[in-house]
Amino acid sequence: MTVAVPVDAPVDFAALVDLGISKPARYLGNELGVQPRDWEADWPSAGVRWALTYPEVYEVGASNSGHIILYSILNAVPGQLCDRSYLPAPDLAARLRERGAPLFAVESRRPLAAFDILGFSLSYELGGTNILEMLELAGIPIRADARGDLPLAHPHAPPLIFAGGPTATSNPEPFAAFFDFVALGDGEELLPEIGLVVAEARAAGLGRRALLRDLAQVPGVYVPSLYGPGPDGVSLEPLEPGAPARVQRRTATPMPHYAMGLVPHIETVHDRLTVEIRRGCTRGCRFCQPGMLTRPARDVEPEAVVEAVDEGMRRTGYSDFSLLSLSCSDYLALPAVGVELRNRLADKNVSLTLPSQRVDRFDANIAHIIGGARKGGLTFAPEAGSQRLRDIVNKGLTDAELLAGIRTAMENGYRKVKLYFMIGLPGETDADVLGIADTCQALQRQCADLGRLELNLTISNFTPKPHTPFQWHSVSTEEFRRRQELLRRALRQLRGLKTNFTDVRLSAVEDFVGRGDRRLAAVIEAAWRAGAGLDAWFESAERSYAAWTGAIEAAGLGGRYRQLELGAWSAAEAMETADLEAFCRQSLPWDHIDSGLDKRWLAEDLQRALAAAVLPDCSFEGCSSCGVCGPELGHNVVIPPPAIPVALPQRAPASERVDRLRIGFTKTGSLALISHLDTLRMLERALRRSGLPVSFTGGFHPLPRLQLALPLPLGVEGDGEWLDLEFTQAVDPAVVREQLQPQLPSEFQLLSAARVPVFGVSLSQELEAAQWSFVLQPEAGEGVTPEQWQQARATLLAAESLIWHDTDKKGRPRSRDCRPFLLELQMTSAIDGAQRCSLRAAIDASGRSLRPEQVQHWIAERLGQSLTLTALRRQALLLKPVLISS
Repeated sequence: MTVAVPVDAPVDFAALVDLGISKPARYLGNELGVQPRDWEADWPSAGVRWALTYPEVYEVGASNSGHIILYSILNAVPGQLCDRSYLPAPDLAARLRERGAPLFAVESRRPLAAFDILGFSLSYELGGTNILEMLELAGIPIRADARGDLPLAHPHAPPLIFAGGPTATSNPEPFAAFFDFVALGDGEELLPEIGLVVAEARAAGLGRRALLRDLAQVPGVYVPSLYGPGPDGVSLEPLEPGAPARVQRRTATPMPHYAMGLVPHIETVHDRLTVEIRRGCTRGCRFCQPGMLTRPARDVEPEAVVEAVDEGMRRTGYSDFSLLSLSCSDYLALPAVGVELRNRLADKNVSLTLPSQRVDRFDANIAHIIGGARKGGLTFAPEAGSQRLRDIVNKGLTDAELLAGIRTAMENGYRKVKLYFMIGLPGETDADVLGIADTCQALQRQCADLGRLELNLTISNFTPKPHTPFQWHSVSTEEFRRRQELLRRALRQLRGLKTNFTDVRLSAVEDFVGRGDRRLAAVIEAAWRAGAGLDAWFESAERSYAAWTGAIEAAGLGGRYRQLELGAWSAAEAMETADLEAFCRQSLPWDHIDSGLDKRWLAEDLQRALAAAVLPDCSFEGCSSCGVCGPELGHNVVIPPPAIPVALPQRAPASERVDRLRIGFTKTGSLALISHLDTLRMLERALRRSGLPVSFTGGFHPLPRLQLALPLPLGVEGDGEWLDLEFTQAVDPAVVREQLQPQLPSEFQLLSAARVPVFGVSLSQELEAAQWSFVLQPEAGEGVTPEQWQQARATLLAAESLIWHDTDKKGRPRSRDCRPFLLELQMTSAIDGAQRCSLRAAIDASGRSLRPEQVQHWIAERLGQSLTLTALRRQALLLKPVLISS
């Protein structure tokens, strides 16, 4: 009799995620900060079950501050719960398909299809294919019109699928067919409101369509199925009386205290604490969609920033933190906040990074606060190579300010600077393109008295974005190629320069999708089926471009795509004022999305651009009448700069070596899937959180004086491991265990702590042997008798030599005799003809030993049959007899 598995039952995680999967720790869902839950009890009692899904691999998604903040907020809503999921790497995706298993959420390990709401972050134009990949792996219909009208509480009802993020807010139409609704703008207040509506509808048993009508009444929620083409075939109009003609995006006040939500156990792309200091930007760069779509600017109170960072560093144990804003330098309190944080964290061996800052505001105060224990590089974005073109795009940066900022950087010890430029901007000439090379050459020459300036350039291709003054612009792909080559030739003459050009082909596809309409849904689906995915990664550019262009042709849009590739901006530039106004009044696919910006103002700003007229920043000067500020979206909030505290001298982390403990520990369960380097990172953060007086090394990158005896292979549990830890003052071993254990996962248990000589031999020199247990199982063919097992064991032990052939780190062949390491091998019968093995292997002074996989190989040779090795465990690392005092 077959027992039906409930649709919301957890997947068999151990069978899906093992050592055959790359970086299996991506899928564990056991980060520091995860709210402990009894999923069996909490799941049925929750009014709404969310899964926030990030359509990139874990290392990218877990680094996204918006994803983590919304996750933390939703888990704070009474009666609701929120889990997470990420795009599986190709190996896990293939295994899910092969076994017919659904994509799951990482904490509850329940199928995504069992949740009530699935939210996807859509952060760039080509990310739609990754979303379709996740939907298919989850067993959810990829198109909204195929999801039926069952009440959400019905066990076979698909979840509500929605998108949020900058691309979804900008122009949701290319992706409209895939989503039940779209959350426009900031989600901190909007998502809890959505949750309340869904909870009421779910409890009342409303069907899907009725629920979507209710959601359409929530400000900031766009329901595509309630809209259809207007008479012009481009604009969209409501199909039902209750739907608003235009849907306005939402704004929210930044909440920095939610930034410390999770600390991953593996290294991520942005492996640091990130705290938002300012949301929105009013600089008015005409190419910049984030600057237009996030208005008004809202500063965070300096005290809230300082407290969030101070507490966040204590709670997370990170060694780096970042202050986040579209333009950190426009946060006037930055120097005061930065100095205050440097003073508070002066002896904590931490570094501050600023992801975005304006070179014209880079001064000695900012130079003082960034970096810290480790001084990295700086990044600025001049964008254009000439003053004229910077005026056209309203960059608000002069050549003199650029030079002053670079000189300030060099005067404060920076020798490497990264610069971002764009080509293809409106009004650009060959002289402007060559001006990028001229600018770099002039900077190096005019800073030569301060030392050698090394520049790392990124040259991107401008792609016009909706809701910007340049949304009517276009540049031909061939012209991009010509300008890239023109600049390459000019830059070859310069030294001390590294340059990276973005791919012209994918830029054209991004533009085509980003300013497209609902016809693009067929293109996105066909591109995904043809293999487009992970489009942000350079190594998949060839495959992605072929998939996208083939899909465009198959959808009958090849002519439209080629027209876009040819570009026609020169015609617009030549228009008379009245003709240009009429051109800009034409309907656009995103006109029903109310960003707050007046479309007429965007057209007027385009005319100012053609005249190279600069518009001042309305946060600091007069209102520019863009249309944003008002009761719905709020107003600019600019906090005056507080007094800058007196900077205290920075202190190197304490490096005195006064005491040393040898600590025994176990590493079991899911932690076996965390690598040795990630284990060291986890321990370092735990030590920071513990507040113990740990001794640090010196040098550029000080690290705790921490040594693990012998790395555990990935996937292997350890029951008797050792680490040595040094301190700057005498410590009580029992107190150390008491303070450190709460900072570690439950699967990492401290067994003992004892004092050893501070300047004694290293821990690795104290190792004598390793004790292993494992099971050997015949793979196929006839069974192996107990006598055959014992004979194979006896011949192995009797061998005078056991030569192992492999290669070194450089791939050169090598061989060595492993027989001296084989001290003891016991084998006892287990179920199904397997043998339970116990191995004792010697360890030499350089850490070399015998591995169970080698024993597996030699036993298999003697049996003439392939063997599978399972249940591998290192039971103990045995130390040489030494005198240890408690």
